[in-house]
Amino acid sequence: MLGEKDWQAFDVSGFMRLGQVLDAEQVEALKQRADDLALGAVRNPAVQLQRDTGGVYEELPQAQAQDDGATLRYRKVQGLEADELFRPLVQHPLFREVCARLYGPHAGVSLFRAMIMNKPAEQGTVLPWHQDGGDVWALDRDPLVTIWVALDPATVANGCVEVIPGSHRLGLLRTYGSTVLPDDVARHCPESQALPLEVEPGYALLLHNWLIHRSGVNPSTTSRRAFTACYMDARTQSTLTGDGFPLVFGQAPPVHPHLRQLRDDCAILRASIAEATAYAQGLEAQLRRSDGWLAPLRWLSRRLGRG
Repeated sequence: MLGEKDWQAFDVSGFMRLGQVLDAEQVEALKQRADDLALGAVRNPAVQLQRDTGGVYEELPQAQAQDDGATLRYRKVQGLEADELFRPLVQHPLFREVCARLYGPHAGVSLFRAMIMNKPAEQGTVLPWHQDGGDVWALDRDPLVTIWVALDPATVANGCVEVIPGSHRLGLLRTYGSTVLPDDVARHCPESQALPLEVEPGYALLLHNWLIHRSGVNPSTTSRRAFTACYMDARTQSTLTGDGFPLVFGQAPPVHPHLRQLRDDCAILRASIAEATAYAQGLEAQLRRSDGWLAPLRWLSRRLGRG
């Protein structure tokens, strides 16, 4: 159980050390599972993989299906809420306690994402100062809770997470969210205040989503893997589709009529687009066939014209 002093410290700093949540055997099993998913040795259609290029953060490739990106030089493996080995960690009782404190003891809680974040050996992409929230996430409200669990030792030497303590109290620095702009970095992120959060395998951190944080490259000879999950008020909806997200704790809230209508409208539009696409592809096929039939006539016409 977390005490009141723990929560008071979290309110001030924006992060909390939650202690050990996995034993050594569980850690090894999850590391192996992450790599098996990345290599496609374990198949799961809900899982996607993002490669780590070691280049500029803004130029990272999009996450892809397992078939398209099998490699151990991955940056993230996402969709782990659908994996049978990772699902119990998503639903850990301590994480339920955290969510009850921050969202309310009777609130339903859903999951935005559950994934492995990896810094491959002798590589890793620099993740600049940023906040987890804003319009870039396409949600109708900002999540507040991210839990981070080390699977490998996370140290300064291999690119552990660094934070600016108390920066969550600034709120989101821009509506779009994500990367902190240079002027705000200069104002709020002096190097003297950057605090590395070194974590042993199996131990967890609670991070407020608005806490400014970053991580560097991993020049060491071993990977630096961590599990991370972002929990939300279960009423949260996608602003793109009106859809909700997988329920983790508590009960699902009722769907408001206007959101139900939005979902129905989106379904109709998707069906209409699929029908129009199929029709267009059919016309293209007919034109290709017609072109084949007409080619001899065009040749004969050119010959007669020259005669």
